Amino acid sequence: MSNIEIRNHPKYYDIYISGPQDNLKLYTKNLVPGRSIYGEKLQSFRGVEYREWDPYRSKLAALLLKNPTSNILAKDLNCLYLGASSGTTISHLSDIVKEGVIFGVEFATRSIRQLVQNTSERANIIPILGDAIFPASYAKAIYTEIDLVYQDVAQPNQAEIAVDNCNYYLKTGGMLILAIKSQSIDSLAKIDKIYSQEKKILEKSGFEIIESMNIDKFAEKHIVLIAKKKST
Repeated sequence: MSNIEIRNHPKYYDIYISGPQDNLKLYTKNLVPGRSIYGEKLQSFRGVEYREWDPYRSKLAALLLKNPTSNILAKDLNCLYLGASSGTTISHLSDIVKEGVIFGVEFATRSIRQLVQNTSERANIIPILGDAIFPASYAKAIYTEIDLVYQDVAQPNQAEIAVDNCNYYLKTGGMLILAIKSQSIDSLAKIDKIYSQEKKILEKSGFEIIESMNIDKFAEKHIVLIAKKKST
């Protein structure tokens, strides 16, 4: 570990930065000091350990570097994370959501084993082996109302999956962060057409699109939608 100057992000809760504005590096305060999850750098500053957050490996980090206006993070959020994989992004979210809980749903058995191993010391992460296409199948594992649904699932029907899970778990006024990979939906259709189609699905299902952020610089052919569940 090396000492560098790390400062509070001027906008986002419990996010930290270093470097010039045009080349920022993101960090979260390590909830489990001394433990790295995916080979990320651990940095010490003024007696506190931080984990560098790689935007090329985390679409949530990429989103934050695009500077959305929405207030999407807080220490007491209860989150449903669809597509938790082996723990890269969800572990950084765990550093932030210290007073909430994150239910991490993952379909692949190999990834869920890695997720369990990587997050065993993080009491605010509950790994769930499940298929996001069938939200009712893991209802018994989710014991609290959900404030935020975060979805990064490479499936053709990404918006429908998000809507089904939000209808089942997300409270009215809750937020959805949906990472859309256009090639997973249709590898031949024009990208803008796919994005427009996914947005329409959310809007017709009672969601207000707050922001649409292109993160192609970090994740090719991806956008991230931030949406709010309207009251019925």
